[in-house]
Amino acid sequence: MADNTDEAHVDNSTNTKSESPLAENTTTGDTENISQTQEPEIMEVHHHPDLHHKPKKWKEYFFEFLMIFLAVTMGFLAESYREHIVAKEIEKKNIETLVACLASDTTQLENVIKANIKVVGHLDSLVQLRNADLSVTENKRNFLRHSVVGFSEDWYFTTNDAALLQLKSSGALRLIHKQNIVDSIFKYEVKNKLLVGQQADLYFLFKESFFDYKKAVGLFFYRDTSVMKYSLGYDNSDVEFKDIDAVLISTDREKVNLLFGNAALMTAPQAAYINLMQDQLSYGKSLIAFLKEEYHLE
Repeated sequence: MADNTDEAHVDNSTNTKSESPLAENTTTGDTENISQTQEPEIMEVHHHPDLHHKPKKWKEYFFEFLMIFLAVTMGFLAESYREHIVAKEIEKKNIETLVACLASDTTQLENVIKANIKVVGHLDSLVQLRNADLSVTENKRNFLRHSVVGFSEDWYFTTNDAALLQLKSSGALRLIHKQNIVDSIFKYEVKNKLLVGQQADLYFLFKESFFDYKKAVGLFFYRDTSVMKYSLGYDNSDVEFKDIDAVLISTDREKVNLLFGNAALMTAPQAAYINLMQDQLSYGKSLIAFLKEEYHLE
């Protein structure tokens, strides 16, 4: 019994001794590995900036303010100048368009004035035949030639107001800074309205006179080229009767005399209309010259 105990004690001692070197080796190895892999820690030192600045002098504050003020001011001036240049370009283009419309008006006025002078001449000549015997071929031919032109042709001026309407509707009229230019443009418009009013009166007389003319003269020959050849023109209208006997004139002297009265009545407002157009033509030409000079247009 004692022997067994001793053997067990010897075995335990042997096992203990045999295990101890391994444990020691393992501990030593781990310690060396830790020592090799572990880097020495570097302590970082944070230096806080010195927030206690020295106070600036008032000159430095003033200089900074001056730089900011100048930068803002120059930017504002540059933008204003750019807008001014753009507005000037728009204004000039609008005036160029207006001048073109005025030029077309003057051309039209010249033609319509010529045509109305021609009509008035035929009406005056017609009145001179009021006591003539219309059964005479030559008198009849002259009566028909003057009455056809006098009672069939009505010439009116229609202004080209596209540019002016554009100026008003777009608000571009406010870009014109010179008041005398604006006044001159509106004066032209007022004169056109006077013409429109005179045209209304003249057209009413024309319709009434043509209605009376149809009662006194058979107008079938207007479309019959074998009877009459008729061509319109501003300066002159060519009226040629090939068969004067085919045209019928009423034997009712009252109806015929009414035509002479209408011819005399129409000449006065027509002459007034011509005077208004001549005045407008003169003003239109002077306005074109004025605008070209102000805006340096060719």
